[in-house]
Amino acid sequence: MSLNVNGQIVADDIFAATKLDPHRPVYLLVGAVEKIVVKRDNTGQKNDPRNMAHALRNMRAVDSTMATRQLTPVELRELASFVESEKRDGEAFGGQVSPDILAFEQDLRGAGGVSWVKTAFFEGLINLESAAAKAREQGNKSGVRAIAAALRAPGGLEKLGAILAVDAFNGNDDRFDFSDQPVVNGGLNRLTNPGNVAVCLQHNVMRPVGMDAYAGAAEFRSLDQAGQPPRRWSGYRLKDEQRGWRQRFCEEVAADIETTLGPRNRKIIFVATNRLPKNAGQRLATGMDQGIAKLKATLQTIRDPRQAPPGLIGRMVALGWAKPAPPPGLPRR
Repeated sequence: MSLNVNGQIVADDIFAATKLDPHRPVYLLVGAVEKIVVKRDNTGQKNDPRNMAHALRNMRAVDSTMATRQLTPVELRELASFVESEKRDGEAFGGQVSPDILAFEQDLRGAGGVSWVKTAFFEGLINLESAAAKAREQGNKSGVRAIAAALRAPGGLEKLGAILAVDAFNGNDDRFDFSDQPVVNGGLNRLTNPGNVAVCLQHNVMRPVGMDAYAGAAEFRSLDQAGQPPRRWSGYRLKDEQRGWRQRFCEEVAADIETTLGPRNRKIIFVATNRLPKNAGQRLATGMDQGIAKLKATLQTIRDPRQAPPGLIGRMVALGWAKPAPPPGLPRR
């Protein structure tokens, strides 16, 4: 068998595991041919795994690279079995057990409600946080140049805009803040987590990726509540009447990304120092419109609303993407 997102993880198919993030439980699993990533998210509420599944499906409406699946109990046991095997082998041959394996063992134990997911390995992944840090601390600007080039390229800023549209629907504020009075530090207006603004190779082209589409601590992550969402729900920004707000929001998003990327050093007078184009905000807004259309079309394929979480249907009704359910006892038309 091979190691892939659509198949079941089996301990014998894993050749190695490497911790990708020093602060979060994210691991690269290497097989004979393929690589996948597994990560843990805190899911303290009863239905958080279900909420996460729908958030990830929503992101796939605009980003086909987000082939993410939740791990089954059987797969979690297979991961634990792989870790135990690695520990035995390391101890049997008188060597030290890899720190990554020990960390993996600890993270698999977890604490409280947790949910593990698997996703394809994003080849060439670069996030804004690490790229900006390398430019600032080491003078290595290759990362910020790659991100800027990916965003400037045809469809680049537009795809990030589509990702923003899904984030607004999901209530995900762990990338950008959609509120009327955003609280962001460092002179930024909207950017909350530059680590979640990322690009990777897609069909041999660097493009934005909708990673981390679910924020485990977000106020509106839950799809349990039926009826009209509260007025603070960021999804209301997707209505046609909010185009003006979205344009202003996207201008602020573009400004924050520009600030984080840092200026280009240009010794020649009159040569632009910005890394993003002047129409970056407009392109992001266009991408949000495109994302709204794709997400709406995807959600409207739900054949039986009774099979979807009540909060999902409530959001669709609030945006005019679905009709309210008839009162109990009345037939559906």
